[in-house]
Amino acid sequence: MSLAFASRSPIPPPLAHTNSFHAPTPHYGDVQAPLHNATLQQIDQLLQDVEMQAPVDDSTTCLVVDTNILLGNLRLLQQFVSDVEAAAVSIIVIIPGAVVNELDGQKKSDRLGWFSRRASAWLLEKVKQKRSVRGQGNAETMNPSGNWRTRQRGQPFGERYNDELILDCCLYFRSKFRTALFSADTNLRIESESQGVRSIAPTSGRDLAQFLLGRDLEKFQPYEADYTGIDSLEHDNSMDVDEEAPRLSAEQAMDLLHVQVIEHFTRLLVALVGRVGPELEDVASDGGVTASQHAPKWKNGDKPYREWNAAECLEYLDRKRRAKRTDNPRLEVFLSKPYSSPGARKGREWSYEAWSSALHGLGQVGDDWGDLSIRQDLDELTQHREAVFGLRK
Repeated sequence: MSLAFASRSPIPPPLAHTNSFHAPTPHYGDVQAPLHNATLQQIDQLLQDVEMQAPVDDSTTCLVVDTNILLGNLRLLQQFVSDVEAAAVSIIVIIPGAVVNELDGQKKSDRLGWFSRRASAWLLEKVKQKRSVRGQGNAETMNPSGNWRTRQRGQPFGERYNDELILDCCLYFRSKFRTALFSADTNLRIESESQGVRSIAPTSGRDLAQFLLGRDLEKFQPYEADYTGIDSLEHDNSMDVDEEAPRLSAEQAMDLLHVQVIEHFTRLLVALVGRVGPELEDVASDGGVTASQHAPKWKNGDKPYREWNAAECLEYLDRKRRAKRTDNPRLEVFLSKPYSSPGARKGREWSYEAWSSALHGLGQVGDDWGDLSIRQDLDELTQHREAVFGLRK
C-alpha cells in the first residue's frame, strides 16, 4: 500500500503505484505537444480564455489537483465540488495544465482509458460552468519564460518532469492565494511541503473541507466507496490484508460502475443534444410553454437542456430523427438513477444480457448521430463490465 494513504480513512486501493500516472509528457522542441482528445482540446481552449474561467479573489482558497485524483478518486472530487457549491464556500479547484496533458496520454490506456474519459467529460462540464473548477492558463506560472508549456533549456525530461509542472502551478497560485495540493503521490506531497505548499492525500470531502477551512462542515460528505478499476475488486483467492483499503464485492462494483455509466453517458448525451439542437437555447427564454399537452417534455418547462437527464436527451434525439428505438431494456430506464423512475434499478439488478443490450443501444445512438466519443468510451468500458460480471460467476 502506498504511504500516501497511511493513517487515513478507508479508501479504495490505488490504481497503481503512486508515480504511475506521471509518464513524461511528449514534447516538440521546447514546448508541450498538442492534445489529441477532442474533449481535452476544448478544455485547453477554455483555460486560455480568462473570461471563461471561474473567478478567484483574495478570499479564495485554491486546491490544486493531481492527475491521480482525477483517475482514481473522481467520485470523491465530484462530491466535494458539489458540496463546495452547495455550501457557497470560497474554494476553487485548480487543474494544472500538465494534468490535462496527462489525461490525454491515458485516454487509450487499457487500464485507465475509461477513467481518463470520465474525468475529461466532467472537467469540460465544470470548467464551462465557471463556478468552482478552473484550470491553469499559460501565463499562470513561475517559469521565467512566462509560459508553463515552455521547457527551459537543459531541464531534464525525467519521470518527475510533470510533477515539477504541477508544483510550478501550486507555487504560482500560492504566490497569490491560500493554496494546497491534493494528491495521492507521497513523493509529490513531500516535495510540495518542502516548498511551503500544504498538501493532503485523498480521504473524504469532509476531511478536505476541514483541512482547507479549519473547521468541520457537516454539509460535506464522508468517505464513499467507488469502483476504481479491476484492482479494487475482491477475489476469492486473495486476502485483503489492509483494513484501510477494503475491496469491492461484485455486487458493489456493479452498482458503482452503473452509476458511473449513467453519469458519464448522460454528459455525452447532453453534449450531443447541444450540438444537434441549436433551437434549444431559446426554449427557456420563451418560458417553455406550449399549447399542446402532448408536446414533448423538453418543451413543457424552463429546464435548460444542460440539466436534462438521459431520458430527456433520448426523447429529444428520437423526435429529432423521427425514429423510434426498440431497446430492451429501454435505454432511458437503464440510464436512470436507481428507483428514480418505473423500472430503474441498481447495477446488480440488471442481468449481463440487459447490460449488453443497453450498451449496444447506446452505441447505436452514437452511431446514428455520428458521435465517435460515445462509441469510443463504450469500448473503454467493456473490460470493466466483463471484470465485474466475471467476478460474480
